[in-house]
Amino acid sequence: MDLLISLSHVLAYVMLALALAFPRFRRSGVAVLAVVAILTAGVAATGEGERTLETVHTFAGFEGSAMEISMVSFPTGTFTAGASAWAVPFFAFAAFWIAVLLLLKDRDVQSPWVVPMLFAWTGLTVWLGEQYLAAPSMLVQPIGIDRFLWPAGLLLCMVASKQCKSLIAVFVTISAGIMIARLPAALFSKYASSMAIGTSLDIHTIRDIVNPMTRMQFDPRLEIGSAEQEFWLIWLEHIIFYPAVYLMSLFGIGFGTYMWHKHGDKPEVLASSVTAK
Repeated sequence: MDLLISLSHVLAYVMLALALAFPRFRRSGVAVLAVVAILTAGVAATGEGERTLETVHTFAGFEGSAMEISMVSFPTGTFTAGASAWAVPFFAFAAFWIAVLLLLKDRDVQSPWVVPMLFAWTGLTVWLGEQYLAAPSMLVQPIGIDRFLWPAGLLLCMVASKQCKSLIAVFVTISAGIMIARLPAALFSKYASSMAIGTSLDIHTIRDIVNPMTRMQFDPRLEIGSAEQEFWLIWLEHIIFYPAVYLMSLFGIGFGTYMWHKHGDKPEVLASSVTAK
């Protein structure tokens, strides 16, 4: 059941991105959000007693005495809450975005800086809220943050490709938007680590990561609370590495979408432009 809920949330995030980008998907987006919210609430309501969630932060390192680099899940905190409380954040998220979709009706999203950013930031709020309320582990980790940030990036890509007047503007907008969308996660990671409050973004006890330059552990080890620890585990991850990974996939989509909007009604121009590239 946890896997079903996890996959249904992924579907809801992707469907929301499509519904916001394309008015013809608005009704489908409303229906999917409503069904997933009701399913989530129904599953949560069947629980009894309190739930406990141990959050982890995943990083590249050596597991135990292993000689090969692997993805290590390091415990960062433990949260306990009522059996059905974890459904509240997503239910509120779904209700809010259903209202937005109904208000938009058939109008296009005009700015890549408002709705896509709001999508990313509300998704982050839901993800953190689910951790504090002890949601099923499969729902929030280890890659829970990308379940809503990538769909938000896809929406950003679609809106920017339609609204920007040049391909360079599309590239700059997508690049900046990806970093801005992820910035609150980096800032919260800094806060959570400084205050040792847990969640998957708390990295204050993690030291034995692999240096991507040498593919070996740092020697001497990273100091807890040091600027080096924060750079490698917060700023590099959220502001440099993952935005670059996102850009490689999203800009390809953005390029195709931009060419379609500019030359979709002129097949011969589109063909010559793609050939020139």
